[in-house]
Amino acid sequence: MKHLARLFDIRFLVIFLFSFSIVFLLPSCEEQMDELWDNDDDSQNVSPIVGDWYADSIKSFYSCVKTLDSTSNVISDSYIENYNLWLLSDGSTQLYFDQSVNLQSECESYYGTWDSNSGCSDSYYEYYDYSPLEFCNVYYEHNQYNIETTDCSQNASLSGTWTSNETNSTVTIKLDSVCINSFGNPSFISSPDVCNALEYSEYFEQMEKTFSYSVNSETGNIDLEGSWFDNDSSCVMLHLSLQ
Repeated sequence: MKHLARLFDIRFLVIFLFSFSIVFLLPSCEEQMDELWDNDDDSQNVSPIVGDWYADSIKSFYSCVKTLDSTSNVISDSYIENYNLWLLSDGSTQLYFDQSVNLQSECESYYGTWDSNSGCSDSYYEYYDYSPLEFCNVYYEHNQYNIETTDCSQNASLSGTWTSNETNSTVTIKLDSVCINSFGNPSFISSPDVCNALEYSEYFEQMEKTFSYSVNSETGNIDLEGSWFDNDSSCVMLHLSLQ
């Protein structure tokens, strides 16, 4: 009898402890489930700039007047064939910039007479007299000339970093080793001596530009607004898409 009574006491103790633990474990599990399904997480605090963005177009506004008649296409105005500005999620910036202009067409449209050997000449404005290479390398400050087509081109590849300020809704882009030519465009040149030797060019060890950004509520795309690589009063809008 004593043995059975002791066995009963042990079983009772086990059942009591099990029930006691269930009482305390259930609220803990319930709290964990509530946290798992809680909609008030930190996802809403994530910056809208997170992700890999690329610029698919550029619009220029003269004197920063945001009207349709003051808008021009930087791509066509600057003879840009390929352009892409990447804002990558690791904080890096990449800019690819290809330009090409037909020298014969430019000469005959604006300057004078074109000759495949002597280049461009004008009987009235002698300062428009350029050999083909001078016209390409000195005037347009590009480094590639095609004798057959008279196309003058350059391929620029720049890199740097970017940061965002969500309070001010701004993005600051920093590009390293930038040579800005006389047309206010980035150049293929990476040497400060070579850049400064060109006419009207300016070299920057690091160029910093700050753009304000806005998020399109329908598409989720982002627009950056600020100044282009020149220092005049005009401003641009870069339309960014998420890759």
